[in-house]
Amino acid sequence: MAGTPGKVAELATEENALDLGGVALLGTMVDGARRSALLRLAGGSVQKVAPGDRIGLVKVQAIGEGVVVISGFGGTETLRMPEG
Repeated sequence: MAGTPGKVAELATEENALDLGGVALLGTMVDGARRSALLRLAGGSVQKVAPGDRIGLVKVQAIGEGVVVISGFGGTETLRMPEG
């Protein structure tokens, strides 16, 4: 990967870092009270979300540094950035 530092390229191409069958957290943006996150959905699309947003039957409850809390029929789940 030209122009990409080695460690970044290594982490970005790590196999099985994301659960491709469900919702995965790709990143969070926290600027004071403004919070948003990028989520990879089960179908492969990426969506930017904020607290209170709905993705189908799932609601985004909270966003923090590297973490998103969602809730739905299965209860509440905390999504975290992949370790790296």
